[in-house]
Amino acid sequence: MDEGAGTIDREARRDGQSAGAGAVHDAPHGARATVQGRSAQRQRAMAEAAAHLLIEEGFGAVTHRQVARAAGVPQGSASYYFPTSASLVSTAVEAAEDVRATAAQERADALSREPRSSAATARELIETLYAPHVDDTVVDVRLDPMLTAMRDPALRPIMRASRPRLLAAARTVLDASGHAHVSDVDLVAHVVDAALLSAAAAEDGRVLDHATETVARFLDHWH
Repeated sequence: MDEGAGTIDREARRDGQSAGAGAVHDAPHGARATVQGRSAQRQRAMAEAAAHLLIEEGFGAVTHRQVARAAGVPQGSASYYFPTSASLVSTAVEAAEDVRATAAQERADALSREPRSSAATARELIETLYAPHVDDTVVDVRLDPMLTAMRDPALRPIMRASRPRLLAAARTVLDASGHAHVSDVDLVAHVVDAALLSAAAAEDGRVLDHATETVARFLDHWH
């Protein structure tokens, strides 16, 4: 604990953010700008690391130790910038949702405009809404943590804020695939989530295949 506290104190002095960092504040403007820039870069690196840990491994991986290791910074830095687990998790969720929404729109925009079957469109919707990558562990690693975040009053606004971007990406997929007549994209997104949850109960582990079949049936019934 003493070693960690010392590391935190040193980080605070270097970044010019603690009350005892008078020497840093007295430094020339250029030096202060360099320190502040390094501080911002370090925070961004930790936020990005936390986001990717959350996306790839779930909430259990978002710890100060693992985030610091993934970001390549001392553990004391993670504890200094994110003094509580709640603040670290909140940052991870916000950054992860930004990664997800950005990747979703990029994937949707890159999709060629051509008629697709309901099954092919359903698969594109799943892979877009759960960008940047998805596999048969999607419920455990991605969907369950998202549902947990939605139930948390502190994290719910973050999840809600990213939804319009995700729905816009899903709208792009539908339009590009010849399913522009499907008007309620929010309902489609709910069906995707429900299909994945239901598919997770299958004993063969083919979560994506079963969910794709369910979403495809929904699209077929829209006509």
